[in-house]
Parts: sequence; C-alpha cells; structure tokens
Amino acid sequence: MPDSQNTPQFNVTVGASWLLLIVLTTFILQTLSFLFIPLCFAILVCYALGIPLDFLKRYHLPGFMRVILVIGIVVLLVFMLGKLVIVNVKSFQSQLPGYEVKFWEYADVILTRFDISREQANEAVDAFFSNIKQNQLSLGGLVQSFSGSFFSFLGNVLWVVLFMAFILAEYDSFTRRLLKQMGKKSAAPVLESIQKINKSVQQYLGLKTLISFLTGALVTVVLTIAGVDFALLWGVLTFVLNFIPTIGSIVATVPPIAITLFQSGSISKTLIIGGILLGIQFTVGNVLEPKLMGQGLNLSPLVVLFSLIFWGWLWGIPGMLLSVPLTAAIRIAMEQIDATKTVAVLISSK
Repeated sequence: MPDSQNTPQFNVTVGASWLLLIVLTTFILQTLSFLFIPLCFAILVCYALGIPLDFLKRYHLPGFMRVILVIGIVVLLVFMLGKLVIVNVKSFQSQLPGYEVKFWEYADVILTRFDISREQANEAVDAFFSNIKQNQLSLGGLVQSFSGSFFSFLGNVLWVVLFMAFILAEYDSFTRRLLKQMGKKSAAPVLESIQKINKSVQQYLGLKTLISFLTGALVTVVLTIAGVDFALLWGVLTFVLNFIPTIGSIVATVPPIAITLFQSGSISKTLIIGGILLGIQFTVGNVLEPKLMGQGLNLSPLVVLFSLIFWGWLWGIPGMLLSVPLTAAIRIAMEQIDATKTVAVLISSK
C-alpha cells in the first residue's frame, strides 16, 4: 500500500526534475551561445574530417602533422571561398539600388490593380516587420544586415579552428584514456554510444555535404549558362541552406528567381529558370537524397520539424544548420539510458 501511494509522488518528482533540467540546459545553451555554436560546428567538422585523418594515418604520419595538414587545408578552402563570396556580396550591394527600382516598378503594377498606393504598401510592410529597425526595411538594408551577420559568422571561424585543433589532438588518445580510467567493462556502453553517434553523424554529414555540393553546383551551372548575375553566390547559398531541413531548399530558390526577373524583365525566362531550379531541388531532395541517405539519422519527420523550430529559436540560422545532427546525437544518447529509452523510440522514424 505505501508503495502505491508513493509511486505518483515519485513520478511527479522525476518529471519535475527532468523539466527543471531541460529548462536550465536551454538557458545555459542560449546564454553561452557564443561558445557552444562554434564548438558544435567544430565537432561536426571534425566528424567530416575523420575520413581524411584516417586516410593519412595509413602513411604513418605523426598525429600532430595530420591535424595541422587537415586544418590547414580546411582554412585555405574557407578563405578562398570566403573571398569569392565577399566579392559577389559587395558587387550585389552596389547594384541593389537598380534592383530596388525595378522591384517597385513591378510592385506598382500589382498594387495598382488592387487600388493600393505605395505608401499603404510601405505601411503594411512596416507593420509586418515591426520588430525590425526602420532603416532595414528596404531591400538594401536587409541585404546589408544579412552580409553583416555573414561576416560576423566568418569572424567565428577562428573559434571553430581553435576548437578543432584541440578536439583533433585528442582524436587518438581519448578511447585509450577512457579504457584506462573506467576499465573495459564499464567503458563498453559509453564507447558503444559514442561509436553509434560517430557512425550516424559522420555518414549523415558526408552524404549531406555531397548532396548539397551537387545541388549548389547544378544551380551555379544553370544560372551561369542563363547569364543570371551572381551565379556563384546563389550556388553557395543553395549549398549552405540545403543543410536546413524542409525550408532551406525552398528559401534558396527565391533570390535567384527574383534576380532573374529584375535583370531580364522577362516573365517567361523567370518561369523557366524557376522551374529548372525547383526541378533540381525536387529531384535531388526527393529522389536522390532518400536513396543515398536511406533512413538517415532515424528521426521522425515531425521531430525534425520541431527540432528545426527549437534550435532555430535558440541559436538562429546556425541552430537550424545544426538541428538535425544535434537532435540525432541526443536521440542516440537517450537510447543508452533506461529512463529516456522510451522517448528515444518515440522520436525515431522506425
């Protein structure tokens, strides 16, 4: 009888403890986002670099030489790509006034049909974007704000590289030290969980990077052939946004379609380019990607959507990019704990 009376109280206590832990963890992650965001990106990059590190290990290179060589190549690639993107962004900003004039020309035609003045349209936009500063409501202001965030992100590359150096330095010795400290029997469940996370995330990142690169390359080639301005910039944007599930690929098609319309003034050409870009996204995202990824990270589509919303709210665009691998790692870790194993099964896709 005492056991049956204590069971509900025990469950309430456990539930309240878990809720408090989740709230505190969320608060810490949001408060220290400047530290956790580059750390998470560094961990994911290290997962992706595990393949070249293992490849270089065959040539019996010392650990520190492999780390320096791989990080040097990554920094060089990021620097070269960053320079190309910066040149395109500056050129895009210099031509924004012309695009803005054309935008209002097309907008006036539509507004006139509905008997709406430009001033009324501006008031509606102002009300919709009430949380954005007044000087950012123009197209130019929005792009300048985006580019500022982009360069701020590039400034965090140094933190990412620093974390990568320390993580990769521990790449070979972590397992050995864990076995020595905990013993083979006690360390086995921990190593099994780590191995599952490593395998799932590394496979996901490798295939997702390949698919995103293919999508970005196809978009760049199509836009270059069509003579659309800043084709490389839109290709890079497509590559990055393709890591954001569901909405990333859709958002990536909007700027090149708009630029095609502003640049050519031809609705037929814009529709053709838009159809090709949407066709690329649909074919790669709904035909090629499922075949290559299989079950992927074993996450329910609804969980993927909610994780996108949660991590996006917590960390913004970087959180959206990290949402899927972070949620998958949490699911795998929850599978190893008896108290959370049921939750891990519920959020999986099986």
